[in-house]
Amino acid sequence: MNISFEEAENVTCEIRSVCSRLIGSDVTHIDRIGGGRNSRVYKLTCGNSNLYAAKLYFRHPSDRRNRLETEFASCQFLWENGVKNIPQPLKADREYGCAVYEYVAGKKIIPQNATNIEIDSAVNFLVTLKELKSLKSSQNLPLASEAFFSVQAIVQNIEQRLSRLSGLPNTEAPYIALEKFLTEEFVPAFGKIVNWCQASLDRAQMSYIAEIEYQDKTLSPSDFGFHNALQRDSGEIIFLDFEYFGWDDPAKTISDFLLHPALELRENLKQRFFDRMLRGFQDCRHLAERVEIVYPLFGLKWCLILLNEFVPQDLLRRGFARTSDLDRSKLQVEQLAKSQQMLQKILANYEQFPYGSRNLKN
Repeated sequence: MNISFEEAENVTCEIRSVCSRLIGSDVTHIDRIGGGRNSRVYKLTCGNSNLYAAKLYFRHPSDRRNRLETEFASCQFLWENGVKNIPQPLKADREYGCAVYEYVAGKKIIPQNATNIEIDSAVNFLVTLKELKSLKSSQNLPLASEAFFSVQAIVQNIEQRLSRLSGLPNTEAPYIALEKFLTEEFVPAFGKIVNWCQASLDRAQMSYIAEIEYQDKTLSPSDFGFHNALQRDSGEIIFLDFEYFGWDDPAKTISDFLLHPALELRENLKQRFFDRMLRGFQDCRHLAERVEIVYPLFGLKWCLILLNEFVPQDLLRRGFARTSDLDRSKLQVEQLAKSQQMLQKILANYEQFPYGSRNLKN
């Protein structure tokens, strides 16, 4: 979704006007400082030299998520209950789709340079969220994005994503390559891994269709990792992006952190994350076993998430959030290669979880 210079100027003027009203002070300068894959983020400077961050959320009839409401309400809940290593939520204009937060001055965390300190900060944050589930007010929070509490539901979600990608009416080269990959590589791997998961569940005397109990659930940002964090000069890590926040399965939280394509962490740090999460979530029953079984399923899901750029409505969100023109074909080729790499990674180790001590094959 590319916009002209004139349109961009109009949007900037609108944001300046809306945010000046929300803050109660004139915004004298506004800079686009990025955003995720679904939003635009701006740095605001006011006449009194105070700094703020404004987030403009993607909205479209094809996307039913209320991203602003989820993130702003979740940050309010966390902030009011003592979680301060997030941006403080300040004001929101729900009609315009814009919210103002504390501006966080910090640097991005390069995953390859992460240490035990960063891993422990991530685990401590997730453990804190888990402990907040005992609060009565937590019951008002939504389910996290694509929170599925049975193995069957995870498989069904993969099937839905696969159906959405299969047979897209496009004859361009990237789409032909996509169809070939899905038909010849992904579908056979999917069937093989689902059969393995079902057999592993039977051996562990765990259910394929039953949902985990309340006591085994947690609160999670869903899209969690150092790609959504900044580190202050003091070393404190501030976690960002709660558009998908809500009730979730900690096995998904762990698997996604270990698998996330944007988190190229050293293997010893992934092992530390897994071990520390098990220690912090020891009241969640059979968590280690469930992670080992669902890990390859979430790997398959990531294969399909990486292919979102082939789906028209997802391209709308990407275009909205990007700061430069979208070269669709080039991006699709790149994403298909990443998906193929992810699939090979999962096929290489799905029978033996790489961060556990138990071999489910035997």
